[in-house]
Amino acid sequence: MATYDAVVAGAGPAGSTAARLLAERGASVLLLDKHRFPRDKPCGGGVTLRAAAVQDIDLLPVVERTIYGARFSLRLGDSFDRTYAKPLTYMTQRCLLDEHLAEKAAAAGADFHDGEAIREVGGHHDAPLHPDLTIRTSHGTYSARVLIGADGANGVTARASGLSPQFEEAVALEGNLPFTPDIPEDWREYVGIDLGGLAGGYGWVFPKQEHLNLGVGAWKYAGFTLRPKLTELCRRYGFDPSRLENLRGHHLPLRTSRSPIASGPIALVGDAAGLIDPLSGEGIHMAFASGRLAAANAMRYLAGETTSMAGYELSVDAELQPELDISRRLQELFHFAPPPYLALMRRSEKFWLFFCHLIRGELTYIDFVRMIGPLRIALDFFASVAQRRRQARVRALVPLLRGV
Repeated sequence: MATYDAVVAGAGPAGSTAARLLAERGASVLLLDKHRFPRDKPCGGGVTLRAAAVQDIDLLPVVERTIYGARFSLRLGDSFDRTYAKPLTYMTQRCLLDEHLAEKAAAAGADFHDGEAIREVGGHHDAPLHPDLTIRTSHGTYSARVLIGADGANGVTARASGLSPQFEEAVALEGNLPFTPDIPEDWREYVGIDLGGLAGGYGWVFPKQEHLNLGVGAWKYAGFTLRPKLTELCRRYGFDPSRLENLRGHHLPLRTSRSPIASGPIALVGDAAGLIDPLSGEGIHMAFASGRLAAANAMRYLAGETTSMAGYELSVDAELQPELDISRRLQELFHFAPPPYLALMRRSEKFWLFFCHLIRGELTYIDFVRMIGPLRIALDFFASVAQRRRQARVRALVPLLRGV
Protein backbone atom coordinates (compact mmCIF):
# COMPACT_ATOMS: atom_id res chain seq x y z
CA MET A 1 0.00 0.00 0.00
CA ALA A 2 1.52 3.30 -1.11
CA THR A 3 1.82 6.00 1.56
CA TYR A 4 1.54 9.77 1.06
CA ASP A 5 1.55 12.81 3.27
CA ALA A 6 -1.58 14.06 1.54
CA VAL A 7 -4.20 12.78 -0.87
CA VAL A 8 -6.24 15.33 -2.81
CA ALA A 9 -9.54 14.12 -4.26
CA GLY A 10 -10.48 16.13 -7.34
CA ALA A 11 -8.17 17.90 -9.80
CA GLY A 12 -10.21 21.03 -10.42
CA PRO A 13 -8.97 24.53 -9.54
CA ALA A 14 -9.13 23.98 -5.77
CA GLY A 15 -7.64 20.49 -5.69
CA SER A 16 -4.83 21.08 -8.15
CA THR A 17 -3.89 24.32 -6.39
CA ALA A 18 -3.69 22.56 -3.01
CA ALA A 19 -1.75 19.62 -4.47
CA ARG A 20 0.77 21.86 -6.23
CA LEU A 21 1.44 24.01 -3.18
CA LEU A 22 1.86 20.99 -0.91
CA ALA A 23 4.27 19.36 -3.36
CA GLU A 24 6.25 22.59 -3.74
CA ARG A 25 6.68 22.65 0.04
CA GLY A 26 8.08 19.13 0.15
CA ALA A 27 5.03 17.00 0.97
CA SER A 28 4.39 13.74 -0.87
CA VAL A 29 1.05 14.19 -2.63
CA LEU A 30 -1.36 12.00 -4.57
CA LEU A 31 -3.81 13.95 -6.74
CA LEU A 32 -6.83 11.91 -7.85
CA ASP A 33 -9.66 12.61 -10.26
CA LYS A 34 -12.36 10.15 -11.26
CA HIS A 35 -12.32 11.39 -14.87
CA ARG A 36 -9.67 10.94 -17.53
CA PHE A 37 -8.01 14.21 -18.51
CA PRO A 38 -8.54 16.31 -20.45
CA ARG A 39 -12.15 16.33 -19.32
CA ASP A 40 -14.74 19.04 -19.64
CA LYS A 41 -16.90 20.26 -16.79
CA PRO A 42 -20.04 22.40 -16.67
CA CYS A 43 -18.83 25.93 -15.98
CA GLY A 44 -19.02 29.31 -17.67
CA GLY A 45 -15.22 29.33 -17.74
CA GLY A 46 -14.73 32.92 -16.67
CA VAL A 47 -11.61 33.64 -14.62
CA THR A 48 -11.89 37.15 -13.24
CA LEU A 49 -8.79 39.23 -12.67
CA ARG A 50 -9.58 38.86 -8.97
CA ALA A 51 -9.38 35.07 -9.28
CA ALA A 52 -6.26 35.14 -11.44
CA ALA A 53 -4.49 37.32 -8.86
CA VAL A 54 -4.79 34.53 -6.27
CA GLN A 55 -2.72 32.22 -8.47
CA ASP A 56 1.06 32.37 -8.69
CA ILE A 57 1.24 30.50 -12.00
CA ASP A 58 0.66 31.83 -15.50
CA LEU A 59 -2.87 31.15 -16.78
CA LEU A 60 -2.39 32.85 -20.15
CA PRO A 61 -1.59 29.58 -22.00
CA VAL A 62 -5.23 28.52 -21.52
CA VAL A 63 -6.91 31.93 -21.95
CA GLU A 64 -9.03 32.02 -25.12
CA ARG A 65 -10.42 35.54 -24.78
CA THR A 66 -9.58 38.60 -22.71
CA ILE A 67 -12.71 40.60 -21.95
CA TYR A 68 -12.81 44.35 -21.50
CA GLY A 69 -16.56 44.95 -21.60
CA ALA A 70 -20.04 43.67 -20.83
CA ARG A 71 -23.40 43.83 -22.58
CA PHE A 72 -26.17 44.20 -20.01
CA SER A 73 -29.91 43.72 -20.36
CA LEU A 74 -32.88 43.61 -18.01
CA ARG A 75 -35.28 40.71 -18.49
CA LEU A 76 -34.17 40.28 -22.09
CA GLY A 77 -35.08 43.86 -22.94
CA ASP A 78 -32.91 46.50 -24.58
CA SER A 79 -29.21 46.04 -23.98
CA PHE A 80 -26.37 48.48 -23.38
CA ASP A 81 -22.61 48.07 -23.48
CA ARG A 82 -20.00 49.19 -20.96
CA THR A 83 -16.25 48.92 -21.49
CA TYR A 84 -13.16 49.37 -19.35
CA ALA A 85 -9.58 50.24 -20.28
CA LYS A 86 -8.12 47.22 -18.47
CA PRO A 87 -8.98 43.49 -18.62
CA LEU A 88 -11.93 42.38 -16.52
CA THR A 89 -12.16 38.65 -17.16
CA TYR A 90 -10.26 35.90 -18.90
CA MET A 91 -12.30 33.33 -20.80
CA THR A 92 -11.15 29.73 -20.84
CA GLN A 93 -12.64 26.25 -20.88
CA ARG A 94 -12.47 23.97 -17.90
CA CYS A 95 -11.02 21.14 -19.99
CA LEU A 96 -8.05 23.44 -20.69
CA LEU A 97 -7.78 25.16 -17.31
CA ASP A 98 -8.04 22.03 -15.20
CA GLU A 99 -5.52 20.10 -17.29
CA HIS A 100 -3.11 23.06 -17.07
CA LEU A 101 -3.44 23.21 -13.28
CA ALA A 102 -3.08 19.45 -12.87
CA GLU A 103 0.05 19.48 -15.04
CA LYS A 104 1.54 22.20 -12.85
CA ALA A 105 0.80 20.09 -9.76
CA ALA A 106 2.46 17.08 -11.35
CA ALA A 107 5.47 19.18 -12.40
CA ALA A 108 5.83 20.27 -8.75
CA GLY A 109 6.09 16.63 -7.70
CA ALA A 110 2.52 15.44 -7.07
CA ASP A 111 1.54 12.02 -8.38
CA PHE A 112 -1.47 12.63 -10.62
CA HIS A 113 -3.83 9.71 -11.19
CA ASP A 114 -6.69 10.60 -13.49
CA GLY A 115 -9.49 8.11 -14.05
CA GLU A 116 -9.24 6.97 -10.41
CA ALA A 117 -12.15 7.59 -8.05
CA ILE A 118 -12.25 7.45 -4.25
CA ARG A 119 -14.59 4.76 -2.96
CA GLU A 120 -14.06 4.74 0.81
CA VAL A 121 -12.17 6.58 3.54
CA GLY A 122 -11.31 4.90 6.83
CA GLY A 123 -9.15 5.32 9.88
CA HIS A 124 -9.82 8.88 10.99
CA HIS A 125 -12.54 8.01 13.50
CA ASP A 126 -10.42 5.40 15.28
CA ALA A 127 -7.32 7.47 16.11
CA PRO A 128 -8.15 11.15 16.59
CA LEU A 129 -4.53 12.32 17.06
CA HIS A 130 -2.58 12.22 13.79
CA PRO A 131 -4.27 9.10 12.39
CA ASP A 132 -3.27 7.37 9.21
CA LEU A 133 -6.13 7.52 6.75
CA THR A 134 -6.89 4.52 4.59
CA ILE A 135 -8.20 5.63 1.21
CA ARG A 136 -9.67 3.01 -1.10
CA THR A 137 -10.12 3.92 -4.73
CA SER A 138 -11.28 2.26 -7.93
CA HIS A 139 -7.66 1.23 -8.54
CA GLY A 140 -6.11 0.51 -5.15
CA THR A 141 -5.59 1.46 -1.50
CA TYR A 142 -3.43 4.26 -0.10
CA SER A 143 -2.39 5.55 3.29
CA ALA A 144 -2.19 9.27 4.00
CA ARG A 145 -2.08 11.68 6.90
CA VAL A 146 -4.22 14.36 5.24
CA LEU A 147 -7.15 14.19 2.84
CA ILE A 148 -8.32 17.27 0.96
CA GLY A 149 -11.72 16.88 -0.67
CA ALA A 150 -12.08 18.85 -3.90
CA ASP A 151 -14.53 16.48 -5.53
CA GLY A 152 -17.53 18.81 -5.73
CA ALA A 153 -20.78 19.27 -3.88
CA ASN A 154 -21.82 15.65 -4.35
CA GLY A 155 -18.35 14.19 -3.87
CA VAL A 156 -17.44 11.09 -1.93
CA THR A 157 -15.04 12.81 0.48
CA ALA A 158 -17.64 14.70 2.51
CA ARG A 159 -19.87 11.65 2.90
CA ALA A 160 -17.00 9.31 3.70
CA SER A 161 -15.56 11.64 6.31
CA GLY A 162 -18.85 12.27 8.09
CA LEU A 163 -18.85 15.95 7.18
CA SER A 164 -22.26 17.38 6.35
CA PRO A 165 -21.83 20.95 5.11
CA GLN A 166 -25.05 22.94 4.95
CA PHE A 167 -25.78 24.46 1.55
CA GLU A 168 -28.30 26.66 -0.16
CA GLU A 169 -28.57 25.32 -3.67
CA ALA A 170 -28.72 27.01 -7.02
CA VAL A 171 -28.74 25.28 -10.40
CA ALA A 172 -27.55 26.21 -13.86
CA LEU A 173 -28.08 25.06 -17.45
CA GLU A 174 -25.67 25.84 -20.26
CA GLY A 175 -24.72 24.94 -23.81
CA ASN A 176 -22.27 25.93 -26.54
CA LEU A 177 -23.06 27.68 -29.81
CA PRO A 178 -20.33 27.33 -32.48
CA PHE A 179 -19.22 30.57 -34.10
CA THR A 180 -20.65 30.96 -37.60
CA PRO A 181 -20.48 33.92 -40.01
CA ASP A 182 -23.99 35.06 -39.04
CA ILE A 183 -22.96 35.71 -35.40
CA PRO A 184 -22.00 39.39 -34.99
CA GLU A 185 -18.28 39.86 -34.59
CA ASP A 186 -18.64 41.98 -31.44
CA TRP A 187 -19.80 38.92 -29.51
CA ARG A 188 -16.14 37.93 -29.48
CA GLU A 189 -15.35 41.03 -27.40
CA TYR A 190 -18.14 41.22 -24.79
CA VAL A 191 -19.73 39.04 -22.18
CA GLY A 192 -23.50 39.23 -22.13
CA ILE A 193 -25.31 39.47 -18.80
CA ASP A 194 -29.12 39.42 -18.58
CA LEU A 195 -30.43 40.29 -15.11
CA GLY A 196 -33.78 40.27 -13.35
CA GLY A 197 -35.41 37.41 -15.23
CA LEU A 198 -34.33 34.47 -13.08
CA ALA A 199 -34.94 33.83 -9.39
CA GLY A 200 -31.64 34.62 -7.70
CA GLY A 201 -29.59 34.22 -10.88
CA TYR A 202 -28.99 35.55 -14.38
CA GLY A 203 -28.41 34.62 -18.00
CA TRP A 204 -25.01 34.85 -19.67
CA VAL A 205 -23.24 34.77 -23.01
CA PHE A 206 -19.51 34.06 -22.70
CA PRO A 207 -17.27 34.07 -25.81
CA LYS A 208 -14.62 31.40 -26.24
CA GLN A 209 -12.22 30.76 -29.11
CA GLU A 210 -14.57 28.71 -31.29
CA HIS A 211 -17.96 29.11 -29.66
CA LEU A 212 -20.24 31.08 -27.37
CA ASN A 213 -21.16 29.58 -24.02
CA LEU A 214 -24.77 30.45 -23.17
CA GLY A 215 -26.32 29.68 -19.83
CA VAL A 216 -28.87 30.50 -17.17
CA GLY A 217 -28.78 30.03 -13.39
CA ALA A 218 -31.34 30.33 -10.60
CA TRP A 219 -32.28 29.03 -7.17
CA LYS A 220 -32.95 25.31 -7.20
CA TYR A 221 -36.69 25.78 -6.60
CA ALA A 222 -36.84 27.62 -9.94
CA GLY A 223 -34.90 24.95 -11.81
CA PHE A 224 -37.93 24.09 -13.93
CA THR A 225 -37.66 27.54 -15.56
CA LEU A 226 -34.12 27.10 -16.85
CA ARG A 227 -34.75 25.37 -20.17
CA PRO A 228 -37.39 27.85 -21.41
CA LYS A 229 -35.27 30.75 -20.10
CA LEU A 230 -32.24 29.49 -22.02
CA THR A 231 -34.35 29.26 -25.16
CA GLU A 232 -35.56 32.83 -24.62
CA LEU A 233 -32.00 34.03 -24.07
CA CYS A 234 -30.89 32.51 -27.38
CA ARG A 235 -33.79 33.98 -29.31
CA ARG A 236 -33.35 37.43 -27.74
CA TYR A 237 -29.89 37.67 -29.25
CA GLY A 238 -30.84 36.12 -32.57
CA PHE A 239 -29.35 32.68 -31.92
CA ASP A 240 -31.06 29.44 -32.89
CA PRO A 241 -31.54 27.43 -29.65
CA SER A 242 -31.63 24.18 -31.62
CA ARG A 243 -27.96 24.73 -32.52
CA LEU A 244 -26.82 24.56 -28.89
CA GLU A 245 -24.35 21.75 -28.32
CA ASN A 246 -23.26 19.90 -25.19
CA LEU A 247 -26.26 21.05 -23.18
CA ARG A 248 -25.80 20.23 -19.49
CA GLY A 249 -26.91 21.27 -16.03
CA HIS A 250 -25.06 21.51 -12.75
CA HIS A 251 -25.53 22.41 -9.09
CA LEU A 252 -24.10 25.50 -7.40
CA PRO A 253 -23.80 24.89 -3.64
CA LEU A 254 -23.65 28.00 -1.45
CA ARG A 255 -22.19 27.35 1.98
CA THR A 256 -24.20 28.37 5.00
CA SER A 257 -22.00 30.39 7.33
CA ARG A 258 -20.14 28.28 9.93
CA SER A 259 -21.10 25.05 8.19
CA PRO A 260 -18.48 22.32 8.94
CA ILE A 261 -15.81 21.86 6.25
CA ALA A 262 -13.05 20.17 8.28
CA SER A 263 -12.94 17.09 10.48
CA GLY A 264 -9.75 15.70 11.97
CA PRO A 265 -7.22 15.37 9.12
CA ILE A 266 -9.84 15.99 6.39
CA ALA A 267 -10.81 19.30 4.79
CA LEU A 268 -13.18 20.29 1.98
CA VAL A 269 -12.28 22.99 -0.53
CA GLY A 270 -13.92 24.77 -3.48
CA ASP A 271 -17.35 23.53 -4.53
CA ALA A 272 -17.11 20.63 -2.07
CA ALA A 273 -17.19 23.25 0.69
CA GLY A 274 -19.85 25.36 -1.04
CA LEU A 275 -17.45 28.26 -1.51
CA ILE A 276 -19.22 30.00 -4.40
CA ASP A 277 -19.89 33.73 -4.66
CA PRO A 278 -23.70 34.03 -4.29
CA LEU A 279 -24.04 37.28 -6.23
CA SER A 280 -22.03 36.25 -9.28
CA GLY A 281 -22.27 32.46 -9.07
CA GLU A 282 -18.51 32.39 -9.69
CA GLY A 283 -16.51 29.71 -7.91
CA ILE A 284 -12.99 29.73 -9.38
CA HIS A 285 -11.76 32.58 -7.19
CA MET A 286 -12.81 30.83 -3.98
CA ALA A 287 -11.51 27.53 -5.33
CA PHE A 288 -8.03 29.02 -5.74
CA ALA A 289 -8.21 30.79 -2.37
CA SER A 290 -9.49 27.78 -0.41
CA GLY A 291 -6.91 25.50 -2.04
CA ARG A 292 -4.17 27.81 -0.81
CA LEU A 293 -5.57 27.93 2.72
CA ALA A 294 -5.95 24.14 2.84
CA ALA A 295 -2.36 23.61 1.71
CA ALA A 296 -1.02 26.06 4.30
CA ASN A 297 -2.93 24.42 7.14
CA ALA A 298 -2.07 20.91 5.92
CA MET A 299 1.64 21.76 6.10
CA ARG A 300 1.20 22.91 9.71
CA TYR A 301 -0.64 19.69 10.50
CA LEU A 302 2.03 17.55 8.84
CA ALA A 303 4.72 19.40 10.81
CA GLY A 304 2.98 18.53 14.08
CA GLU A 305 2.10 22.16 14.83
CA THR A 306 -1.64 21.36 15.00
CA THR A 307 -3.66 18.26 15.78
CA SER A 308 -6.28 18.60 13.05
CA MET A 309 -7.31 20.58 9.97
CA ALA A 310 -9.61 22.72 12.10
CA GLY A 311 -7.31 25.67 11.47
CA TYR A 312 -8.30 25.56 7.80
CA GLU A 313 -11.98 25.99 8.67
CA LEU A 314 -11.09 28.87 10.98
CA SER A 315 -9.06 30.46 8.17
CA VAL A 316 -12.00 30.17 5.77
CA ASP A 317 -14.36 31.65 8.34
CA ALA A 318 -11.99 34.56 8.97
CA GLU A 319 -10.73 35.30 5.44
CA LEU A 320 -13.28 34.05 2.90
CA GLN A 321 -16.69 33.65 4.52
CA PRO A 322 -17.15 37.35 5.41
CA GLU A 323 -16.94 38.16 1.69
CA LEU A 324 -19.44 35.44 0.85
CA ASP A 325 -21.84 36.60 3.58
CA ILE A 326 -21.85 40.17 2.23
CA SER A 327 -22.27 38.88 -1.31
CA ARG A 328 -25.25 36.84 -0.12
CA ARG A 329 -26.94 39.93 1.32
CA LEU A 330 -26.22 41.90 -1.84
CA GLN A 331 -27.72 39.08 -3.88
CA GLU A 332 -30.96 39.23 -1.90
CA LEU A 333 -31.10 43.01 -2.20
CA PHE A 334 -30.37 43.08 -5.92
CA HIS A 335 -32.95 40.45 -6.85
CA PHE A 336 -35.58 42.19 -4.74
CA ALA A 337 -35.56 45.12 -7.20
CA PRO A 338 -33.11 44.80 -10.15
CA PRO A 339 -34.12 47.83 -12.28
CA PRO A 340 -32.48 50.57 -10.17
CA TYR A 341 -29.15 48.76 -10.19
CA LEU A 342 -29.20 48.30 -13.95
CA ALA A 343 -30.02 51.99 -14.31
CA LEU A 344 -27.02 52.83 -12.16
CA MET A 345 -24.83 50.49 -14.19
CA ARG A 346 -25.95 52.24 -17.35
CA ARG A 347 -25.81 55.88 -16.26
CA SER A 348 -23.36 56.11 -13.36
CA GLU A 349 -19.68 56.06 -14.22
CA LYS A 350 -18.86 55.73 -10.53
CA PHE A 351 -21.04 52.63 -10.15
CA TRP A 352 -19.56 51.06 -13.28
CA LEU A 353 -16.03 51.75 -12.08
CA PHE A 354 -16.83 50.21 -8.70
CA PHE A 355 -18.06 47.09 -10.51
CA CYS A 356 -14.84 46.95 -12.55
CA HIS A 357 -12.65 47.36 -9.47
CA LEU A 358 -14.59 44.57 -7.76
CA ILE A 359 -14.18 42.18 -10.71
CA ARG A 360 -10.47 43.01 -10.92
CA GLY A 361 -9.94 42.41 -7.19
CA GLU A 362 -8.95 46.01 -6.49
CA LEU A 363 -11.94 46.30 -4.16
CA THR A 364 -13.76 43.66 -2.11
CA TYR A 365 -17.29 43.31 -0.81
CA ILE A 366 -15.91 44.22 2.60
CA ASP A 367 -14.47 47.42 1.11
CA PHE A 368 -17.93 48.21 -0.24
CA VAL A 369 -19.47 47.85 3.22
CA ARG A 370 -16.81 50.12 4.67
CA MET A 371 -17.47 52.68 1.94
CA ILE A 372 -21.19 52.90 2.69
CA GLY A 373 -20.56 53.35 6.43
CA PRO A 374 -23.78 53.65 8.46
CA LEU A 375 -25.82 52.61 5.42
CA ARG A 376 -24.75 49.06 6.23
CA ILE A 377 -27.60 48.95 8.73
CA ALA A 378 -30.04 49.69 5.92
CA LEU A 379 -28.32 47.09 3.70
CA ASP A 380 -28.74 44.40 6.33
CA PHE A 381 -32.34 45.39 7.05
CA PHE A 382 -33.56 45.44 3.45
CA ALA A 383 -31.60 42.30 2.57
CA SER A 384 -33.36 40.53 5.44
CA VAL A 385 -36.74 41.79 4.23
CA ALA A 386 -35.95 40.59 0.71
CA GLN A 387 -34.87 37.19 2.03
CA ARG A 388 -38.06 36.74 4.04
CA ARG A 389 -40.20 37.64 1.02
CA ARG A 390 -38.29 35.19 -1.17
CA GLN A 391 -38.66 32.44 1.41
CA ALA A 392 -42.41 33.13 1.63
CA ARG A 393 -42.69 32.82 -2.16
CA VAL A 394 -40.79 29.53 -2.02
CA ARG A 395 -43.10 28.16 0.70
CA ALA A 396 -46.10 29.08 -1.43
CA LEU A 397 -44.58 27.57 -4.56
CA VAL A 398 -43.36 24.24 -3.17
CA PRO A 399 -46.85 22.65 -2.82
CA LEU A 400 -47.63 23.65 -6.40
CA LEU A 401 -44.41 22.09 -7.66
CA ARG A 402 -45.12 18.87 -5.77
CA GLY A 403 -48.43 18.64 -7.58
CA VAL A 404 -46.88 18.99 -11.03
